[in-house]
Amino acid sequence: MMTSRKTDATPPRRLSRRGFLKGLAGTGLAGSASLATGMFPSTAEGAGAGGSAPAPSGREASGSDGPFATLIDISACVGCGACVQACRDRNAARHPEPTKPFPPMFPASVKAEDWSARRDTDDRLTPYNWLYIQSVTEQHDGRRTDLNIPRRCLHCDNPPCANLCPWGAARREDSGTVSIDADICLGGAKCRTVCPWQIPQRQTGVGLYLDLLPRYAGNGVMYKCDRCADVVARGGVPACIEACPNAVQSIGPRDTIIAEARRLAMERGWHLYGLDENGGTSTIYLSPVPFAAIQAALEAATTTAKPGSGQDGKQDGGQNAGQGPTQNAATLGSGRPHFRAVADAMRNETMLAAALVTAPLAGAGAALLRVARGIGDMIREDACTDARNIAHCTGAPDAPDAPDASDTADSAARRLSTAVNCPTCPTRTRDAATDTPDPASPSHPLPAARWLWIACATVLGVTGMAQMPIAARYGIAAVPGLGWTADFYFTHLLHYAAAAVLLALAAWLAVRAFAGPRIRRLFAAQRLTGGGTLRLWLAAALVVTGGMRVAKNLPGFDWGPTLTMYLDWTHLGLAGLLGLASLALALTGRSAWTVPIGRRTPPASAPGTGPSSARHHEHPPRA
Repeated sequence: MMTSRKTDATPPRRLSRRGFLKGLAGTGLAGSASLATGMFPSTAEGAGAGGSAPAPSGREASGSDGPFATLIDISACVGCGACVQACRDRNAARHPEPTKPFPPMFPASVKAEDWSARRDTDDRLTPYNWLYIQSVTEQHDGRRTDLNIPRRCLHCDNPPCANLCPWGAARREDSGTVSIDADICLGGAKCRTVCPWQIPQRQTGVGLYLDLLPRYAGNGVMYKCDRCADVVARGGVPACIEACPNAVQSIGPRDTIIAEARRLAMERGWHLYGLDENGGTSTIYLSPVPFAAIQAALEAATTTAKPGSGQDGKQDGGQNAGQGPTQNAATLGSGRPHFRAVADAMRNETMLAAALVTAPLAGAGAALLRVARGIGDMIREDACTDARNIAHCTGAPDAPDAPDASDTADSAARRLSTAVNCPTCPTRTRDAATDTPDPASPSHPLPAARWLWIACATVLGVTGMAQMPIAARYGIAAVPGLGWTADFYFTHLLHYAAAAVLLALAAWLAVRAFAGPRIRRLFAAQRLTGGGTLRLWLAAALVVTGGMRVAKNLPGFDWGPTLTMYLDWTHLGLAGLLGLASLALALTGRSAWTVPIGRRTPPASAPGTGPSSARHHEHPPRA
């Protein structure tokens, strides 16, 4: 049975020094030299050691070059709350101080999240409580086992909160710590949505959103444990580790901690959590009880426990001040993490990145095959087509030649197409067999490619916008059939798929423009407009920044927090500029990417047309 020390009905209290000392007295460790001196004991010391070899100290770990991890032996935790209070004290200056009254939200269904009046709540994660003790009682191997489990951010190796944050506010540091920059965060809570444990918590009324569009975008700042990154950067130790009298947590280089965790689990026949969850984390729990059993106890918890003696002898005290009302399954979720098995949320990133790399190669290969297949027909066709054009444009009668035995069916059909009459040049405008624009014409608009291009660009725009937390806020996801717009993982996948198709199409067009006789004729007589040039450069920059963002999401790859932030901003800004430019050009009737050589601007009478919207003739019309 999982035991929580408080419910919302019981006002939580901050653990006092006296209450803390009472907890120490209960463990027989009130005079612990490690606590008195502020030194961090290794895993081999204290209640959680079990005679294991010493792990590196926190100070040694903080000075290492690579990522470090923590090992939490939950059998050693007595729930004294020293770590909780130490975390609060060290980070008190960083806790939010909201501005009130809060700006009214639009739409009105958007609710503020205000913990400022409940700052002392310590039975869950909040913007003011980045670590709490989760207690559970489990019948294991025929005996009752009471466990107290420090819960905080697990600091994933490939964190979805950092990878999918649209502003670059969440990031993974070189130390392996995942942090949120309160100066950048807008409080959209996407990080909480994509986090498998729903760790980050929001406080309304603080942050950058107040200076931007407080009514329409943003809702505060997200907060969570960052392993005292500022202190660790100076060679210090996270407060929770330094304050623990029982050496519940060990800290060190990640590889060393993982090796130690595996060794202890094998020697004791115990269980590990966090080693493989979500693709691996930098917080590893060691437990004598299977974590599936712990999770089952959490879900089966009832509210039968009675309040115990609180801090300072009062009833219903702090989190660790005696047995309180239990926490039932309904309270598990945001702010109260679970212990379920978690698949790697970013497991598809390598496959998606490979798809984006191979897409242009596939498009180029398909174009080369198409060119090779049609080049023979073009050689045979050009001679008779040119002769007919001369005869047609000089007014001489011309009849289609009968196909001989050496002609292919496709070549014969193309030659017969010259019998179609049209106001311009019959041999270069219509195909008798299909009644579609002849690809040999420089004004051929490549309709299929053009519409595919528009469709992919639209999907990219929609899914790119859906990566920002707006679909749920503005009720888009509530529209029948549009629920997927609030699924960040699905829209992320769809964004990649559309990008892959668009890259393949671009490569296909590029190869055919340079190697395909028919498409080459189309582009040879055209030049880019000013709007086309602008959009081409913006699109190219989007491809570059998008590729860098794809690399950022790969496991083990990191651009660094600063570059990642600017990369996210640049990609988002370029997408916005491209959308605005395209809209402005469409509204002014200048959406064409190209015009015939010699023409200064595209015709305003044909808005929305593609690169071949303006008709162009090689020969003067017949008299």
